[in-house]
Amino acid sequence: MPKNVLELPQELQIVSIIRQGFSIISVIKVAEYCGISESQMAALLATSERTISRRKKDQKPLDLSESDRLYRIARIFAHTLDVFENVETARDWLKKSNRALAGKTPLELLDTDAGTQQVDELLNKIEYGVYS
Repeated sequence: MPKNVLELPQELQIVSIIRQGFSIISVIKVAEYCGISESQMAALLATSERTISRRKKDQKPLDLSESDRLYRIARIFAHTLDVFENVETARDWLKKSNRALAGKTPLELLDTDAGTQQVDELLNKIEYGVYS
């Protein structure tokens, strides 16, 4: 499987892309890759399903904060995929409660930057054999 399965742009390009706003197609792609519903994705983006539907209809990009959240979610999924090397295992891990995350699922924490950092740190520990 390619290392950059989600086709995340290079770090130097990402700030500009986030500021311009990801397309609504990106929301659908990331939700599919992560194996989550559009309603779950809307919640993670701190928006409503109705707003997502309206953006689809009007082909409007995400705003800055939504784009930033979407990038964090995609980046964490890519990291999860790197660690577990299997799409289904990565999806399952994101949806399973984890005692290292106080019993929360990794997905539950991706709505904030602090939560995303905790998930990222846990993935690093798993990757380097510090936590299983």
